[in-house]
Amino acid sequence: MFRITVQVRDLISSNVTSALDAATNPVKMLSRLQREIEDAIVDLHGEITKARRQKERLETELSQTENQAAAWSEKAKVAMDHGREDLARQALMAREDCREKEERTGRDIASLAEDIAEIEAAIGKLETKREEVRQKRADQVAAETTAAGAASHHGSRTERRLDRIDALEKRTTFAVEEDAQTCANASIEREIEELRRGSAIEEELAAMRRDSAAVTKKAAGKGGKRTKAA
Repeated sequence: MFRITVQVRDLISSNVTSALDAATNPVKMLSRLQREIEDAIVDLHGEITKARRQKERLETELSQTENQAAAWSEKAKVAMDHGREDLARQALMAREDCREKEERTGRDIASLAEDIAEIEAAIGKLETKREEVRQKRADQVAAETTAAGAASHHGSRTERRLDRIDALEKRTTFAVEEDAQTCANASIEREIEELRRGSAIEEELAAMRRDSAAVTKKAAGKGGKRTKAA
């Protein structure tokens, strides 16, 4: 009689959620579990195919044995009709052998039917488990993809912030340089203005000196005339 292996029973009864929580690499663990389940399903399909073929063979054999038993019954009657009780007895013994074989074959067929039902049930449970694992794997992949995308987006956002900071720093540098240039220009302008003011003052002083010299000369001329007149 067929028995579901321990591995298959473990796969059917496995707690995917607990295994997922304990896994260091959930997607890899789920992929491996899915492969194990699929391998088990393939193996069970092979077993159920063999069991069905064997059942069909036994059913054919059972039908033949039933026909043989009926034939021996007819032969026993023929032997008795001809006064051959010994032959009739042998025919009936052969018929009983066929009937015993019928019982054994019937039991084997019933056992195979139970095996087939058990395998079909196991395949159904494994298919359900496979779908559960497949869905959890898809969810996990999607979650990791989303997380990776968020990290990438965060990285891009960080890069954009750094770019803005760099731009601000450059603008600040340009402003400082512009201020420095402006200060330098202002200094030059002040120096030139000082020169211009100095020149104007010198010119004004020179004019004042000329005026003063002219007044002095004029005064001196008037004093000389008064002396001659006296």
